[in-house]
Amino acid sequence: FTHTGGAIKKIIIFKMLGLQRTTTQAFVLAIIVTVINIIYPIIETSNSNTLRTKKKKKKRSPYLDLFPKKYMMSNKTNNATDLSFDELQRQIGSFDSIPVPRNLNILFSGDSLTRFEYLDLVYFLSYEKWVNATDKPNLLVEKDFDTWNEFYNFSNTVLQPYEQCDCYRPRDKFWLGTENRYYSDKKHNNSLTFLLKFGHWSYKMSWNVSDVHNSHGPLITGNKQLNMYFRNSWVPVIEERVCKLNPKPSIFIFNEGLWEDHDLSNTTIQDGIIDALNKCNIKSFFKTTTKKKNENDHMLAEYERQLCNKTDYCMDLSWTGLVPPDYYVDDVHFRPPIYSFMNLQLLSILLSVEEV
Repeated sequence: FTHTGGAIKKIIIFKMLGLQRTTTQAFVLAIIVTVINIIYPIIETSNSNTLRTKKKKKKRSPYLDLFPKKYMMSNKTNNATDLSFDELQRQIGSFDSIPVPRNLNILFSGDSLTRFEYLDLVYFLSYEKWVNATDKPNLLVEKDFDTWNEFYNFSNTVLQPYEQCDCYRPRDKFWLGTENRYYSDKKHNNSLTFLLKFGHWSYKMSWNVSDVHNSHGPLITGNKQLNMYFRNSWVPVIEERVCKLNPKPSIFIFNEGLWEDHDLSNTTIQDGIIDALNKCNIKSFFKTTTKKKNENDHMLAEYERQLCNKTDYCMDLSWTGLVPPDYYVDDVHFRPPIYSFMNLQLLSILLSVEEV
């Protein structure tokens, strides 16, 4: 009876029941038609809902197209030879209105370039906007501050109440200091960590791994206050610190920067890092090294290609060879929005999953 009018329905029912148009039969017919008129809309609505359910389209992740697909790297390498920086900016477009992601649980390990990427990302997570180049002093420009301790205090204050900073650097002896940052936003269930790793120098940490998210009072200001609780290299830090963090990171993002004496070119160390992460069920994510000012090439070093082939994820930052000199603070560090571009690429890789 799906596509018939009331009159046709009656004729069909008469024929099916072999009825004549008598008063009694008309009464019976009226009851049947009434029942059909009640049941039919219910069945039709049910069928319609079923069809709508089947035809429901998947919702695309808002992070899917944040960064041009030519640079969307996962166990691949790519040379950005056919884009200018202006074209890259045009393709990225406006990115101020993207939603704050939830359920991030990642750890950054690296030098100052990785620190500034971390700071840019957690600032966005905290304020729903990216660090602006006109901000003074600027969270991403350490040279805006007279001392390292002034920079540490400013950056940690900006990120309150979310970040605890195990941060201190003696004057002219950076290798004796410590900088480990622990960010936790329970509202959005975001947990991010930054562990400083300079070249071949060891990690240095002042706090017990079970105590990193608790308040430790004002940042220390003198050598005598520094209590070096833990000092070691890649694998022991992963096994004894990273794997025991609460919550445990799901992604370990690492790079050692532009230090000539870094140890990631050692294949034994490469394999040790990945094996240690696999054992505690943490995904490995290598990001390639950014380019220096006026280093206008897009080549990857051999160790970078090796790590991109070994890790679960690889983020190719060779596009930084396109960045004009005006976007550099010095020979190696960037002004905004370059770190934001890196984070857009990062979010595109980690969160580009279609949602049902």
